[in-house]
Amino acid sequence: MTKPILARISLLHIFVLAATAIPVSEAAASYALEAWNMDTRRGLPIGLQIWLLGVLLPTFLASVFFVKEHVAARWVLGGFFCSHLWLTIVEVTGAFTVQGGLVSLGHIVFWSPAIYALYRYRSEITLPSAYGIWACMMSFVFAVSMVFDIRDAALWISAQIA
Repeated sequence: MTKPILARISLLHIFVLAATAIPVSEAAASYALEAWNMDTRRGLPIGLQIWLLGVLLPTFLASVFFVKEHVAARWVLGGFFCSHLWLTIVEVTGAFTVQGGLVSLGHIVFWSPAIYALYRYRSEITLPSAYGIWACMMSFVFAVSMVFDIRDAALWISAQIA
């Protein structure tokens, strides 16, 4: 089995693992229509706080170590930066009240190119290299996050239309 095939199989396993983890997740409650502010963030279940600060944030920030050599890492870091910049602009302009579903919509818009880049450059994902491990972790983070983000963005959009 060649390393790129191994990487594709590993990515598939990560997506399956992410999908099966959702029913038992403490974070299953939707925050789509709640204000996304410091009070809400402090009141999140401990499992979700650990996910956001202990898994998601460090995995995204670790992309800094790979941006020089890997296109996908540049897209990951850029998507992370743009999703936060966009929310800052929305909040400052007052265009919308920043709610969980709006945050999720930003994730979908700004992280999708990074997901595609990880897929497009999957031949660079070799295990057990540092980049390969990071890329698999990043794929796992995207898989878990997108399940919640798609649901919350849909709820938020539905509330805006109604």
